Amino acid sequence: MSFKIVDLGGNWTLTDDWSGIKTFGRVPGSIYTALVDNGIIQNPLYRQNDVNLAWIGYTDWNYTFSFSINRDKVLSKVLVCEGLDTMAVININGKKIGQTDNMFVKYSWDVTDIVQPGVNTISILFTSAVKEAAERANKSAYLIPPQCPPSVENGECHVNQIRKEQCSFGWDWGPSFPTQGIWKPIYLENFNTAIISDLSAVVSKENSQWLISVAVYFTMTGNSTIKGQLFADLSSLNVSYNQQVFISAVNRIAKFVLAIPVSTSVHLWWPKGYGQQPLFNLSVTLTTDSDKSVKQIRLGFRTVELVQEPVTNNTDLGLTFYFRVNGIPIFLKGSNWIPADSFQERVTFDNLKYLLTSAVLANINSLRVWGGGVYESNDFYNLCDELGILIWQDFMFSVAMYPTREEFLESVTMEVKHQVQRLKHHPSIILWAGNNENEKGLRQNWFDTDKNFSLYYHDYLQLYVNTIKPIVNEEDWSREYLTSSPTNGKESEKEGYVAFDPDSEFYGDIHFYNYMIDQWDARWFEVPRMASEYGIQAWCNNETLAEVFIPSDYDMNSKMVSHRQHHVGGNLEMAAEVGLHLNLPDSTNPAVKFTDFIYLTQINQAMSIRSQTEHYRRHQSELLSDGRGLTMGALYWQLNDIWQAPTWASIDYSGSWKMLHYFAKSFFMKNLISPYYVDDKILDVYIVIDEIAIQEVKNGVNGSLSFAPLTHPKDFRSYLTSDILSLMKKSSLAVQGSLKIDMHVYTSFEPIHSWTVSYNLTTTSASVFRKSIDDLLSESGCPAKEKCILYLSSTDSSGVPVSSTWFALTYPKYSTLPPAEVQIQSVVKVDANTFQIELYSNAVALYVWLSLDEIKGHFSDNGFPMLTSAIVVMFYSTADVTADRLASELKVKSLVDVQTLSKNYNGYNTYGCHKLFLFFSFLFQNILETLIFFLKVVFHVQTCYKLIYIFLYFMLICISFIICRILVLFLKKKPCNRHMNISRVPPTNHNLHVLAQV
Repeated sequence: MSFKIVDLGGNWTLTDDWSGIKTFGRVPGSIYTALVDNGIIQNPLYRQNDVNLAWIGYTDWNYTFSFSINRDKVLSKVLVCEGLDTMAVININGKKIGQTDNMFVKYSWDVTDIVQPGVNTISILFTSAVKEAAERANKSAYLIPPQCPPSVENGECHVNQIRKEQCSFGWDWGPSFPTQGIWKPIYLENFNTAIISDLSAVVSKENSQWLISVAVYFTMTGNSTIKGQLFADLSSLNVSYNQQVFISAVNRIAKFVLAIPVSTSVHLWWPKGYGQQPLFNLSVTLTTDSDKSVKQIRLGFRTVELVQEPVTNNTDLGLTFYFRVNGIPIFLKGSNWIPADSFQERVTFDNLKYLLTSAVLANINSLRVWGGGVYESNDFYNLCDELGILIWQDFMFSVAMYPTREEFLESVTMEVKHQVQRLKHHPSIILWAGNNENEKGLRQNWFDTDKNFSLYYHDYLQLYVNTIKPIVNEEDWSREYLTSSPTNGKESEKEGYVAFDPDSEFYGDIHFYNYMIDQWDARWFEVPRMASEYGIQAWCNNETLAEVFIPSDYDMNSKMVSHRQHHVGGNLEMAAEVGLHLNLPDSTNPAVKFTDFIYLTQINQAMSIRSQTEHYRRHQSELLSDGRGLTMGALYWQLNDIWQAPTWASIDYSGSWKMLHYFAKSFFMKNLISPYYVDDKILDVYIVIDEIAIQEVKNGVNGSLSFAPLTHPKDFRSYLTSDILSLMKKSSLAVQGSLKIDMHVYTSFEPIHSWTVSYNLTTTSASVFRKSIDDLLSESGCPAKEKCILYLSSTDSSGVPVSSTWFALTYPKYSTLPPAEVQIQSVVKVDANTFQIELYSNAVALYVWLSLDEIKGHFSDNGFPMLTSAIVVMFYSTADVTADRLASELKVKSLVDVQTLSKNYNGYNTYGCHKLFLFFSFLFQNILETLIFFLKVVFHVQTCYKLIYIFLYFMLICISFIICRILVLFLKKKPCNRHMNISRVPPTNHNLHVLAQV
């Protein structure tokens, strides 16, 4: 058979006429990594190189490569480019064969008459995406906002004009590197007749029969009709299909359905924690007179439904929003995925496997592929299939309005068709979403679109409803398509696809960010149907920064600390958030002070996301009287990092877990103990269970919905399988158990009192223990909240321990913590990559943190309290290292190791003074927001208010800083009373939170 692929990857010659650079670059790859590999530029992530190297994005780069073709008598030659980034003109042997403008499209051209036997030369000229985006914006008949990112991001403008990775022009968590290059494989297909170019399939279930709807796409040249034999084989299920096909220029697709006999036992694909992930190989072969080509994909058998139904008989109270997989409602425990690197060629299979395995180890069962990055690689989705990670898949449109000119929509049509056809066979994908935050941005006037709302509304409908939606519905009828995220789902559709309140708690999903609230206090959070984004910043690990900082950068006031922060006012916000709960660091050594601040921001981030995630999980089976509740998903922002900086990620750029990721292991446990304050006087403890068989139960009177564990086969309303029976067995063990609550004083490892309660759950989440703070203190003998901490543990109905957690009765800054000294007692190597670490402490310690300078891996736990004198922690290294080397690098610290303001003032706590600082900071911010409102709305200033905002914002930051320093000087003379009693009233208005506290 003559079909052969000629790989054109390897070392290409790269030139730039403007700078005179001539070098080599690996393909697939980008211009940045080529310049790094050849020593022409430094590491782009080093210090401020994102700004220093901005010239690269403004430059046109020419890629050339010579290849040889044998004198084989093949009739057809097709050039295939799986990914060109982005504006490119392709020439072979001096003849133009095509051009591109979309990095998400697979392009192919017939080059039969151009490629000759012997040596051939291909050249691809990439023109600057930055300049092309600006040129398109200038030619636009009207403004398509936003024009530019905030100046703090050091990014480029008009990325929404082109079909390129949107965050490559900068984002609030990443740098601007407008890449250019051949970022995916490029090759020649040599054949005589016809070959298979692509294979896609949709798995569905009708009645009790599994169906595989297969589409086979062919490549051919010329105008003749090619006869071939098509053979499909699903050998593991003993199912095959044979068909004669006639392929022509107008008939390049073959579609057929493989019906799995009802008598065949099919093992179901389940999300992580619910069962196995069996995958079945589907192979399709096309045989013609002289060519034979084969394509293979892996399938999983599962059903998925997005359930949007009234929560009660009163339809005014909204609709549910949850996923049902194989008939079982699933609570999405997850995060959001951004591109793993600014340079996709650096993202290896091993990188992806490490990150995705880290997600699974943190009990994550779902990820949202965010709409400002890239459609991920086949490796990514294959790994998610294997690991049981459910994928919410955005299309790549984010936080912007977009053009709807004809050529733009034609390019989007090619993109959406290609990506849906490429990805729809993956069982891990459960949803398509048209964009990230564009419905919300349009309705809430983020970009001054209200001045011509009808124009931008028409564009919105044209892109997401009239263009993308029909393609998705035609290509993949097995999954829901939502036009946006967040969205009200069916309610948004009812309201014309742009809901009056796209962030409603009564419909769809929400994105929740509010940096002016106490993120450790659950009373401030909303009670939505699903939270698909929420988060708070923290610095990456200190060891990760060492790769890109120099010693003088380790200073809270250094230029690099400011440069790395791309969220406007982010460093001030982090300091204010830390100051609510922890004493701010005050070492005289700037480097120590900064590394302490890193540690404290990670504590704050971990505790904040713990509080919010547990809040959502507690409400999964609870419907409040006003209709809020039945929250069936919590996906925090974000899982991974794209560089070394303060971001919302739980895993930093080097792969090191931040404290948040260790906390995720706990707050995403299948058996969760969740203590929280109902108000200032009441402690409530919930038990939340999942990874069991559950189903919907409606109240017979008002029709209100709840989720009940399934323990009896007769209660299941669908077809019983061994998987369902196994889940029911897990349900039986989980619903009954015992909760033990130990009260500790900080000065002793022995509990001073214990409470034990039995529980028998009838829903997946319920309160099992409630007691007033006064009763807790009096019954236990705890002298004061500041002196005590709770340790909570549970066992299932068989007495097996299933969960544990801890809860401090006051925030750490108000607690009386002993001067604990945590020490590393021993490090023992268990096997090539596993170590046992024994820790000892002379007193109770909070947020015990283990770290390593260079050795990569993760601990079994970190950021934990030591409520016993000794504890064993495991470390899992990514490489084979010795115990001696690990011990030499290993460091440990706890909260009392941080030198803080309160320690400098003879033990006095600066509670009221920190509150005053926050008061001034947030008061100034509210004044500023009011001023901007008047500029925009009352005085109709539309062009310069952003510059005014930035100028005034930093002026007010300076004023807040001066007031803070005055307070500090005052405190040195007269410290604040650590027993200052400032009541914390229940929240009524988010924007007045600090005022209420002061």
